[in-house]
Order: sequence, then structure tokens, then C-alpha cells
Amino acid sequence: MIKIKKNRVYFIGEIGINHNGSVNKAKKYIDLAKKHKIDAIKLQIGSANRFTTIENLKRFNKRSKVNFSEKEIDNLINYSKKRGIKLFATPISHDYVKFVAKKFGLIKIASGDINFLPTLKLAAQSKKQTIISTGASSLKEIKNIFKIFKDKKKLILMHCISSYPTDIKNANLINIKFLREMFDINVGYSNHVLGTTACEIAIALGARIIEFHFTDNKKRTFIDHKISLEPKDFDILRKKAKEIILGIGKKRLKQFKCEKDYKELRKGLIYNKDLLTNHKIKDQDIDFARPQKDFSYNEVRRIIGLKLKKDVKKYFSVKKKDFK
Repeated sequence: MIKIKKNRVYFIGEIGINHNGSVNKAKKYIDLAKKHKIDAIKLQIGSANRFTTIENLKRFNKRSKVNFSEKEIDNLINYSKKRGIKLFATPISHDYVKFVAKKFGLIKIASGDINFLPTLKLAAQSKKQTIISTGASSLKEIKNIFKIFKDKKKLILMHCISSYPTDIKNANLINIKFLREMFDINVGYSNHVLGTTACEIAIALGARIIEFHFTDNKKRTFIDHKISLEPKDFDILRKKAKEIILGIGKKRLKQFKCEKDYKELRKGLIYNKDLLTNHKIKDQDIDFARPQKDFSYNEVRRIIGLKLKKDVKKYFSVKKKDFK
């Protein structure tokens, strides 16, 4: 189960079928994830004939060749455990939902299945933590999710735009905040925008789980590689995420510790004329200027009527030691 924390981002590298059906290639991605401190790697598994029609022969053939067997999945799960990386999957067909729930204990539902009841109901019945992407959905469809999933604590929504690649002007990242406030639930972000900018904005808007397509080489031919982050890109994102969270900080209740010199910016009391010992302070003797020393500008009533125990100079700060 993924635990969301306020002070760090949980990063998911979506390799989908970038492994091209090779267990060894998938293991290399797991190794890359470990090296670059990615929290989890996600696969896509399922039946080709229940994912796409044979009329789209190119896609059908591609999916038919890249699916892992149960033995291969077990191999990858054991390998990822040894490497200390979470491995889970999206069932791209409803006949794989129970399999994914059993093997990984965590289910990711793709945007395309957000209205597909067979997959949604099986995921809810599994009682496993489920992550659902909201790409190309309506608000009504998102609301319907909560009619199926009764336990919100085991549900995470992912704001997502189903456009490949997504132009930054279409990212609509304000929906992270909108969905979180509307449904009182953890909302992350699944990225299809080139580069790391959208992910950085998402983190600033409160997303603490970020999913991005991950590859070792964006120049490979399959579309998922082109919209992916390479390890060097992720290194930048991970560094930025830490800076963003540090920059968000805490709510202001009083001066922050780093503002220890704030009194230098505040107006304090000053004498507006030279005054002699034993002079009794009047309103017309006082003016205001930076910095605030012993008295703030609004403490002038405290000194009215007090007698000076020494001579004081025009435009100098009013100090406690000036009075008898």
C-alpha cells in the first residue's frame, strides 16, 4: 500500500510496455529506478483481445507480444523486492484485475477504464488500494467512482489529461486542488506533458504522488518513449520537488525565525527635536521612522508624560533608558 506524506513526493515510473516484453529489460528499468531513487515502477498487463480489436492489427500484435506470463511476473516481483522498489501494474483488461490485485496488492486503473464498470467493480471488490486516472472524464463519471468504491482511504485519484503529448496550456493542473477539495481525497498527477514543468506545478498544488512515463532513451520509436522522462530528467524533477516542498513551508501565524531582523523594517518612535533633561514628553515631540527599537510606532501613549533623565537628539530613536 502506498502511503502519502505531506513532506515528500511518491514517484511512480510508468514503463508500461517500454520493456518490449523482455524480462531482462524490465529488470534494467527496476535497476534504473533504484539508482535514481524512484519509488515504484508500473507495468501494463492484460489480454490483447480484451484491450483492442484485431482491426487495429498493429496495436493488437504489439500487445500480444509484450505481455508477461505469471512466472515472469513472479520473477519481476521478487527482483523488485530485492532491489527495494515497489512494482505494480495496470490491468488493461478486466480479466486481469483479480490477478493484479493478488500479485501486487495494488491496482492502477487507466483513464480509459474510468467508466468501465467490469474493471471498477472488480477492483472495488478486491478491497486493495486503487489508483484511478481521470483523463478524458467528466465530473459525473468521477462522482460515479465513489458509488462503487466505498472506502475512500484506499482510493487515490490522479488528475490526468489524455492527450499524447499534452501541451502545457492544456494541463489544467488546478484540478488537483479542485478534486481534492470536492471529494476530500488524495489527488496525484499522471503526466503526459513533455519535460518536468507540469509535474513541478502539480507538486506546488499539493500533489504528493506523481506518475510519469519512464524510459532509458526517448529516441526509441514507440510513442510512450517520446513522452517519457529519462533518468537525467527525473533527477532534475526529484531535486525540484524537494525545493518546492521546502518553499511551500508553513502557514504564517507570527514572524518566522528567518525573519529575525523584521524590526529593522518596522517604524518605531523617534524624537523630532532636541530635548533637554527633565523635559516631559508630549505628542508633538515624537515622530516615526525605521528601525523599531524599544518602542513600536503604536506605543507612543506609553511614553507621553514621562520625564527625560538626559538630553536627547533630534531624529534619534526613543529608548527606555532615556526616561527616569
